[in-house]
Amino acid sequence: MAEESDPGYGELFSGIEGAKGLDEGSDGLKISPEDRPRGILSPTDREYLCGHKEYAQPQTDANRRQDIRERVKNGLKDFALLWLFLDRKEREKLFDDLGEQETDEVIESMVSFAHLGLARDKTRMEERIQRGVLGAENADKLFRSGGRASDVDVSIDVEYDPDIEKLYERFEKGQELTDSEIGVLVRSGRFEASEIENLQNTKTRFPGGTEESTRS
Repeated sequence: MAEESDPGYGELFSGIEGAKGLDEGSDGLKISPEDRPRGILSPTDREYLCGHKEYAQPQTDANRRQDIRERVKNGLKDFALLWLFLDRKEREKLFDDLGEQETDEVIESMVSFAHLGLARDKTRMEERIQRGVLGAENADKLFRSGGRASDVDVSIDVEYDPDIEKLYERFEKGQELTDSEIGVLVRSGRFEASEIENLQNTKTRFPGGTEESTRS
């Protein structure tokens, strides 16, 4: 299971500023793209995606978004050529130039983009990773002494932290909470001692919950 960490993205961006959000849950961040040569995206594409460039005409904005989609689509298709036909030495030079940290960061970004593209379908993502790793393990067979790879095991298990605010909002509305959800609110400090005592003295331990055993 992957360790919990915040993505750093190293040199991919030159700064982070408070500005309009990039996507749901982005906390209103706008990032400044690194000044580098064109890749799949042009420098103008990067400025647009990062919120530094806006268009007055809706059609111009739509054209920019369509151009980005086309470039990304064809860039993704190019990976079928890259992994099959790019010379091994050229591939090694490429990743050496990136360095270990930035290589890890860009691969994490690729996986995130792919997972979103698959609508967060974990089973489908597992299958695609399995087939991708299997293909890579059977590439460059002349440079390996082992036999042909025949199976790859990939398992994705995602755990979600509880949303404390939503749980407390449900509690305040009198909606049913489970024992574990009440425990989360207690551990988070959202309940005062008096509230916990009131819960213990009520007929039910929490709104909509099961009745307590009869008290003497």
